[in-house]
Amino acid sequence: MNGIKSIGYTPVYKLTEKSTTKTQTEQTTAPKTDTFTKSEPQENITTYEPPKKLSAEQIDALKRQVQESMQNLAKQMLGEQYEIAKTADGTVDFAALANDLGIGTTPEAAAEAISENGNWGVDAVATRLIDMAINLSGGDTSKIGMLREAVQKGFAQVGKLEDLPEVCQQTYDEVMKRFDYLEQNGSMEGYNEEK
Repeated sequence: MNGIKSIGYTPVYKLTEKSTTKTQTEQTTAPKTDTFTKSEPQENITTYEPPKKLSAEQIDALKRQVQESMQNLAKQMLGEQYEIAKTADGTVDFAALANDLGIGTTPEAAAEAISENGNWGVDAVATRLIDMAINLSGGDTSKIGMLREAVQKGFAQVGKLEDLPEVCQQTYDEVMKRFDYLEQNGSMEGYNEEK
């Protein structure tokens, strides 16, 4: 590459005079020439426009969607944990849904699922709910109160807290502790060390 310079491409246009003497083939066919036709300006050209600010109604609608999403998730998570707890204590046969949730169909398998290290234990459910709250808030701690309220409503839709199995009550308490920590610290970083 040493000694080789970059060569740029520059189109060269050359006008030539037409020859006045035509060959026999040129006389029988019409000459081919390129032509340029200027088009008229178009009226409906789409251009980029920066996004407009959302109206108050649009902002309220988005807030409602976030609240409903969080509330529905809390209701679903606690409801499934509740059903697993009822299976674990033998109150309900939960076999059909147990397979969908990835737990076994026996009371022992359900008890394992809601245990401390289980997929439906206090820590696992609280972590999923708080992770969703963080995602829905976009890291804006001013939205934590709204999301906490949505979780409380979701839990209330499952039943009165004092009537729910102990694992559900513990999950509720853990989620509220995590909301407190999140509000105070702006993230969940360091939470497990303080527990």
